Amino acid sequence: MLPLFVLLQVLVLNEILFFTYINPYLYLALIISLPLKTPKWFLLSYAFLLGFFIDLFSGSLGFHSTATVFIAFIKPAISKITIPHNVLADTDEITLNKIGTKSFITFSLIIIVVHNSLLFILEHLNLSLPILVKSTASSLLTLILILILDLFRASKK
Repeated sequence: MLPLFVLLQVLVLNEILFFTYINPYLYLALIISLPLKTPKWFLLSYAFLLGFFIDLFSGSLGFHSTATVFIAFIKPAISKITIPHNVLADTDEITLNKIGTKSFITFSLIIIVVHNSLLFILEHLNLSLPILVKSTASSLLTLILILILDLFRASKK
């Protein structure tokens, strides 16, 4: 799954800029959907490798790997706040059907906004209104694509 998402991100989504500056990051679905009981070492390593490959193929200087490791680091804390207890088994993936629409959207949106904000601030070394607009628009588009992907995966099962 990792190679498919990396190729899709690098070859397709990074080349299509909506309204000249909005870029969706569909690969975040891989980190969002990992089970809650995923060992921390695996979660952080997986996030680093995912970000590293995106950085490698898109020519950025570690921005994606930094942002993905950070969201992997805060994912357990965000899940405790947004996902109801006793809904998921230890090995269940986090999906729209398993945790509910409100929880999934809240959990995903927080992770996506943190990732995109950190990514764009690192890229531009600046926090300004255009960066906030770019981060917000990219986050909303990413969330919509992740919801579509999750609904598509649920309909295939």
